[in-house]
Amino acid sequence: MKALVLLLPVLAHAQVVQVKGVGTTSYTAELSQAVKEKAYQIAQVAAVERYFAENGEAESQNFDSIQDKIESNLDKFILSTTVLSEQDQSSLKKYSVAVRVELNVAKLRNTLRSSSAVSKAGNSEKSQLVYLFMGREVSSVRSFDARVVKRIEASGKVQETNNRTTRGSEGESISDTSIGTSASRKSTQNLSSNASMKVEAGGSTTQKADDVSYRLLPMSNVKTAITSVFSQGGFNVAEPEFVLSDKDFKSVNQDYSAGSDLAPPTLRAVVMSLKKSQVPLLVLATLDVGAPAQDPATGMQRVAVTVTGRVLDVSGNLPREVASVPAVQYFGIGPDNATAMNKGLKDAALAAAREVASRLNASGVR
Repeated sequence: MKALVLLLPVLAHAQVVQVKGVGTTSYTAELSQAVKEKAYQIAQVAAVERYFAENGEAESQNFDSIQDKIESNLDKFILSTTVLSEQDQSSLKKYSVAVRVELNVAKLRNTLRSSSAVSKAGNSEKSQLVYLFMGREVSSVRSFDARVVKRIEASGKVQETNNRTTRGSEGESISDTSIGTSASRKSTQNLSSNASMKVEAGGSTTQKADDVSYRLLPMSNVKTAITSVFSQGGFNVAEPEFVLSDKDFKSVNQDYSAGSDLAPPTLRAVVMSLKKSQVPLLVLATLDVGAPAQDPATGMQRVAVTVTGRVLDVSGNLPREVASVPAVQYFGIGPDNATAMNKGLKDAALAAAREVASRLNASGVR
């Protein structure tokens, strides 16, 4: 028997949803009723495919596995269909129709579950799930001023030219009674000077990342819903308290209070606990709650919740990632902050659980 540990969070989907689809078909002679009906059916199938595509890659892959069943039994999955528009491109011999359909989501998911690998496995072969929910919100943020380093480089150049010329003459005259002398001197001096200076200024700025601390939030109100998602998906669900030790729980809480990942020693300890309990799958996920704000449409409080997750297979010598849930944001709306936050946490947690189950089914994990 396989088992799976889920350190994660989850979202609820309505059992009946509305979605649009467009169908286009070609004709040779004239537009007939048969051509219209064909385009109508194509539009219905496109609406179902659009629903799966909007719910993630794994859901889209699961649609491929049951597309034939859907196309042959559209009436079972579509409760009603409304034609929104029609277009006949007679010059191109093409006819298009846009529809809005009401999907029976419960019937679709039941069909998916019956087609998955886990549903075809015996009870002893089904994966056993153990889950943890890591909901959290920012408790404190420590910001650092930017470190600024300034540097100035200066260089100068001075050029000086000095030219000096001196000229002189002497004379002497002698008469009978006297001797006379004379002298003259002429001096010329030219002085020129040129100076230049070049200054370069620069520097660098270093910004240190914020130091963020988180406060963990209770997730017990979604525990039953999470268990239901995996149970309906054909997995055997077990309580995490019977797999992880008290020390494991304490280390996990400390790590997720300080950052977004488990520290290597914590992860190794958790993996060892799973191996002892023969649990091969570990699901790590976080639900980060944002600051509340007023919803512009309703005027009520709105809280954003961002969920991320990954699934590790720890059955081998070294753990390996077999599925992941990329960061997706959900919103909870309520009359006050607490109600909006709880709604957002529940929706995000259920969405993560469904995405994990879909990805595991698409990967053939059972």
